[in-house]
Amino acid sequence: MSTRNKRGNPSSSSSSSSSNQPSSSTKRVTRSSAKAQQQGNSSSSSSSKKDNREPSTASSSDHPKKKKIKMSVHQPIVIDDSDEELEDTFFSGAEGEDLEIDDDIQAAIDASLKDQSVARAKQVGLPSPALTEEVSFGRAGWKRDYGLCRTKWGVQGEVEGYAGMNGMIKDFKSGESDDSVFYKLEYEDIDGRGFKLNLNLIFQDLKSYPASYNLVLFSHDSLPKRAEATFSRFSEIYDLEIPLLLEKLLASLQGDDEATGGIPGDFDEGEMEEDEEMIDGADPWAEDLGRGFETAKGSDGDLGPGWIQLKDHFEQAQKWGYRPGLTRVSDFWVVSYSIPLKNLLIDPNVLSMWDDGLVDAWKKDQRLILMMGTDTYPPHLDKMKYWLGFHPNYKPPLDVMVSTTRGHGMPGFYLSAPILNYLKSFGRCYKLRTAFGLNWSTADRIGMDEEASRQGLREIFPLVICLYGWKPYCLNCGLEVKLHLSDYVCDKPLCIYGFMSLGLGPSVEYTIMTHPAVVDVLLSFAHCAAASGAQTRMELPLHLHIEVPPEFGIAHSQLLDELPDLDQRRALAWLIQQLPKVSEIKAHLERGGKLKSIDAPSGSIGVLRWVVGSCRAYLKETKPGEGVQDISSASTTTPTQVTYGSMGGDLKQFTFVVGSPEQESNFKNEIELAKKENKNCKTYPTLLAFHGSAAERWHNILRTGLDFSETINGRAYGNGVYFASNSGTSMGGYARATVHVRENADFKLSKATALVELVNVPHTFVSSHPFYVVNNVKQIKPFLLLVQGNETMETSEEAEEERAKNAKSAKGALFVHDPMLRTKPTLNSNQPLAVMMPEKLTRTSYIDDEPDDKTDYDIFNPPPPPPKPQNTFKPSPQSRYARMESLPPPTETSVVASKALGKELKAVVKAQEEGGLPFWVNPDVESLYCWTLELHTFPPDSHLYKEMKKHNISSIIAELRFPASFPHSPPFMRIVHPRLMPFMYGGGGNITGGGSVCNELMTGTGWNPAFCTEAVVREVMTNMTEATPPARLDPRNWNSPYTMREAVEAYKRVAKQHNWEIPKDFDRLTV
Repeated sequence: MSTRNKRGNPSSSSSSSSSNQPSSSTKRVTRSSAKAQQQGNSSSSSSSKKDNREPSTASSSDHPKKKKIKMSVHQPIVIDDSDEELEDTFFSGAEGEDLEIDDDIQAAIDASLKDQSVARAKQVGLPSPALTEEVSFGRAGWKRDYGLCRTKWGVQGEVEGYAGMNGMIKDFKSGESDDSVFYKLEYEDIDGRGFKLNLNLIFQDLKSYPASYNLVLFSHDSLPKRAEATFSRFSEIYDLEIPLLLEKLLASLQGDDEATGGIPGDFDEGEMEEDEEMIDGADPWAEDLGRGFETAKGSDGDLGPGWIQLKDHFEQAQKWGYRPGLTRVSDFWVVSYSIPLKNLLIDPNVLSMWDDGLVDAWKKDQRLILMMGTDTYPPHLDKMKYWLGFHPNYKPPLDVMVSTTRGHGMPGFYLSAPILNYLKSFGRCYKLRTAFGLNWSTADRIGMDEEASRQGLREIFPLVICLYGWKPYCLNCGLEVKLHLSDYVCDKPLCIYGFMSLGLGPSVEYTIMTHPAVVDVLLSFAHCAAASGAQTRMELPLHLHIEVPPEFGIAHSQLLDELPDLDQRRALAWLIQQLPKVSEIKAHLERGGKLKSIDAPSGSIGVLRWVVGSCRAYLKETKPGEGVQDISSASTTTPTQVTYGSMGGDLKQFTFVVGSPEQESNFKNEIELAKKENKNCKTYPTLLAFHGSAAERWHNILRTGLDFSETINGRAYGNGVYFASNSGTSMGGYARATVHVRENADFKLSKATALVELVNVPHTFVSSHPFYVVNNVKQIKPFLLLVQGNETMETSEEAEEERAKNAKSAKGALFVHDPMLRTKPTLNSNQPLAVMMPEKLTRTSYIDDEPDDKTDYDIFNPPPPPPKPQNTFKPSPQSRYARMESLPPPTETSVVASKALGKELKAVVKAQEEGGLPFWVNPDVESLYCWTLELHTFPPDSHLYKEMKKHNISSIIAELRFPASFPHSPPFMRIVHPRLMPFMYGGGGNITGGGSVCNELMTGTGWNPAFCTEAVVREVMTNMTEATPPARLDPRNWNSPYTMREAVEAYKRVAKQHNWEIPKDFDRLTV
C-alpha cells in the first residue's frame, strides 16, 4: 500500500499520549467567552502575572535541593547528575520525562545563556509601545507593531485562529534577548484538545521587515507534535506583520497544515503546489515518521524527495573531504560520513600522543567513520543515533554496521565515548545556538558557520554534525578549546563540573586502564602539592561538589568549598590517601566494575576525576627502547632504557608535552629563525637540558607549563627558566625529594626532573654557563619527565621479556648532540646523555579510489525517472448509474470537515491523474461529503478479479459518505454495484450482506483521525481480496444494486455483533 498519505495510514494508527490530553476543565475559547473572561478578570490579572523565565534560586541549606524539570525538544541545556555509566545518554530523559537537577547547576546554565545576550540587549533598547512616528518597515516598523501587540495583548486578549476557532494571548511582553517577545497562549486544536504554551519568539534580520525576516520559535514546555512541525514551518517569514504572524501561528498549532511563514515574492505558487511533497520532505522537524524516506508507489529504489536532498548534501560533503554513504539497516537508515585518518589536518605524531590505537589505524590506512541512524531525511535532530569508529572501507559492510549499532563492530578510540555523548546533545545545542546566537562566533572562526556556509551548511545536518564532532570544542558548553593539547573542556566552573563530576569528557576509566602509571604519578603530584601547605601554588577543585566525610575529623559531611582555607588542602590530601592503589582500581574496572563502586569516599572519586581531567599536559609512559638510555655497559648502538635513579631507587620515564598548539608553532618558528641566522642550527636545531623542581611544584607545572614567575632557588645567573646539562645537577640538587610520600601509590614518588628541548641558540640566552637561563619561553619545549621513586609492584618474567622484545623493535633514532656545545649533556656526570627519540611519522595523504556501492552511485548518478503509469481506466457509462439508487449527500457540514475533505479530495485527484490509484473517484463531486468511487484494480489471481472478468464488469461502484464531525468520526462506505455474495453463503472481504463495509477500522472503535481517505480505500480493497474468506460476486443476483436501507441495517447488525461503537451521527449521515 502506498504511503503517500500525509495524515497517516490506518495500518499504523497511533494515539495521543496522556501528557498531551487536556484536563477535564478545559473549555473551547470563543470570542464571547474570552471577552467575558477578560472583563471579569482584568482587575486581578496584573497581580496574578508571573514571570516564568527566571530560574529558581538555590536553597540556603548546606546541600542544594534538587528540582524536577520537564524535558522537551526546545528546552535549554540540562545536566543529568545521575552516576550511570558513561555510555548512557547525557540527556537521558525522554520528552516529557522528569529529571532531577541541582538548583545551582540550573542557575549556572541559565546565567550562562543570559550573559551572552546581556551585551546585545544593552546596545539595542527594548521595543517601545509608545512610538510617535508611523513607520511600517525595518526594525522601527517592527517596534511599532510590537507596541500595538503589547497594547492589545499585554494583559490578555483574543486572537483569531483556524476554522472559526479562537485562542487567548496573555502577558505579551519583551523577551530576554533583543528583538524577542514572550507570551502565553491558550487554545484548542481541531482534535478538541486544549493546550497552554509559553512561547518565545526571536526575530532576526529585521532590516527588511515585514517583507522578509527570520524567526526562531521555542518553548520550555512539553510540546505536542504539531507544535514541533509548526516551529519548523515558521523559520523564514515573508509579508507577515506581527499580528498576522500570531494568527498564522495559532492556526498552524490548531491544525491548519497550510499555514506557513509565507512565500518569497519571487516564488511561483504553482511550483510550490507541484513540489508540495518535496517541501514537506525537506522539513527537518517533520512529524510524520518515514517522510523523506517513503517508498513511493511501490518502487524499492525510490527514496522520494529525500533522494534529491541526499545528492546535494553528499556532493557538498565530498567538497569538504568526506565520503558519504547511505545504508538500510533493519528498519532505519544509516548515513555515514568517513575520512581517512591520513587526510585529517592533524600531524600523525600528535595522534600518537593521544592514543596508540590512532597511530596503528593511521598506519593501516583506516578511516574515521561517523554513522548517523535516522528514520527520516533530512533527519529529525532529536531522534538521531550515532556510532563512531575505524574501518578500512569508506562505509562498513552491512554486517559490520549491524554489529556496530548493537554495541560492537567498528573499534573506537579513547575519545569515542565523549564525542558520541556530545553528539547526543547536538540537536538541542543546534537549536539553542540558532535561537540565542550562543557561541556562533567561535563556530565562525573554525568555518562551521562562516557567512558563506550560513546559506547551505546549516541545513546539511550530517555534514554539520561531522564538523561539530571533529573540532576541539568544549565537551560541555561547545566553546572551542585552544589552551592545551589534552583539553576537552574550557575553564568555566560549570564545564569543569560536568567534565569531572558527570563524566562528560575522555573517560577516566579508559585512562586508568590504558595508562595506570600516568594516573598514579598524577595522584602523587597532587598529594605532594596539597600536603605541602599554602606556600605551594595550587588551584583547588572548588565548585565541583566534592564532599568531605566526617572521617576526615569534622562533625558532619561538608563540601570542600565550605572548609576553612587551611583545611581544604589537608582534606584534599586525605581524600587522595583514601583511594585504593591505581593497580587495584584498574583490576576492578577490568572485571566489569564501575568507578563509583570502588572502596573509597565519593569525594575521593571526585578528586580522582579532577586530578586526571584537569591535567593540561600530555603524559604517557615511554615505550620500551625510547627515552634516556643507559650506555655504560653496552655499545651506543644497543643502549637500554634507564630504569634506576641517580640517587638510588627506580626511575620512570614519561613522554611529556605541555603547552598549546600555538606554543608548539612558536617553538618551530624559533627554530626556523635560528636556522636563518646560524648555519649550525640547520644541522643541530635543538639541544637537550634538564630542569629540576621540587615534587610539590609539578602538579602546577603540568597545568601551566614552565615559567619563571616564582623564585624558589634564587636567580644568581639572571632572570629566566634554569636548565642544567647534567642530570645529576637537576635531579640531585634542584629536584628536592618530597617528605609527603603517598602510601597508597604503586610507585612511591620521591622527585622529578624534566628533559627539555631548547632552540640551539645559547648566545641568545640570559646565561649559557654553568646553567642555561632562558627568558624566551618560546624557545622551550618539554620532552621527557623523569620520575624517581620506589616501585612497589613486582614485574613478572614474561612482562620483562615482552618489554625487552619491544625495545629491540623500537624504530626511533638517537638524538644527535651538537659537538660544538660548550657544555656537553651528561647522565649522572659520568656518561654522555643518550636519548632514543620516538618514531617520527611523516605526514602523507591517502588517495581514495574506492568506488561507490550501488546505492551511493545511484544517489550521485540518479537513474532517469520511470515513466508515469498511464491511467487507462474509463468510468462506467451513465446507463449503469441510472439503475442504482441515488440519495442526496449529507446535509450537515462543518468548517473543519470541509477544510479536511477539500485537502483529501485534492490529494486523491492528483494521485489519480498521475495514474497511481487502484480506484477512480469522480472529481466533479456534487458535494465534498459524498464521493462516488469505482474500484477497478484487483490482484489477477483473486476470485473477485476472475469473476468480474467473467461477467465483463470493469469496476465495483462504491459510495463514501462523510459526517460533519470528520475527521474525528469515520466515513461510511458501501458497495452499490455489483452485489456480492453474503457471508453466510461463502462471501467475505469485510463486506456485509447489505453491501456496507463494516470492519473495526470503519467504526468509532477503530477509527483514528490521522487516517487519510486514500489509505482507507486501499485498505478496504486489500481486505476484499485477502481477507478470509475473500469477497466474491453473488452468482445469481450480481447485477442487482444494493439499497441504502439494507446497507445501513447490515452495518448496525455487524457492529453490534462485534461490540463496535457506531458513530453518534451515523443516522444523520445515511438518511
